[in-house]
Amino acid sequence: MRKLVTCTAILACILVLTPVLANSKGYGLGRLRQDRLEIGRGMLEVQNVDWTTLLRYYSDDIEYHCPIVDVYGIEMVTEFLGRLYGSSPDLVTTIEDETLVDDVYSATWTMVGSFNGVPYEAKGISIIKFHSWSREVYYWRDYYTEGDIMTNIPGFDQAILGFRTYYRCAVDP
Repeated sequence: MRKLVTCTAILACILVLTPVLANSKGYGLGRLRQDRLEIGRGMLEVQNVDWTTLLRYYSDDIEYHCPIVDVYGIEMVTEFLGRLYGSSPDLVTTIEDETLVDDVYSATWTMVGSFNGVPYEAKGISIIKFHSWSREVYYWRDYYTEGDIMTNIPGFDQAILGFRTYYRCAVDP
């Protein structure tokens, strides 16, 4: 009898808490998950928002990494993003696929735009990490090939094509 009462109590707790934990309308883990997806998407698809509105989601000790730079702290990240978006006013990032597992958001994307007048297109993936039970981002890493960005810069274009041809010949069966 005692086991039956215990099992019934546990089942009742699960049934009572499930709507709270799964709610996507305003509270609970479902809302946190939805917010994190929107925050991650917003950080990548900056053409849809004013990038400064996203600063409130970065922790003071935010780290940003990509193949070219490593940036630490909210002040440096703010300066970096200001320079990046100021030099690439026509940047458009399109998310192709995204996922959120626990505290980690990741997305594959295509980025198109120009940097100081030089056009580029690159495919990549981003990993964004949130503090536990929080909407605050403390880590962001972008993976892409620098060659995709530099291929339209005169002088780099032939070097990049040459390396890619050499590599393809060396490894392609």
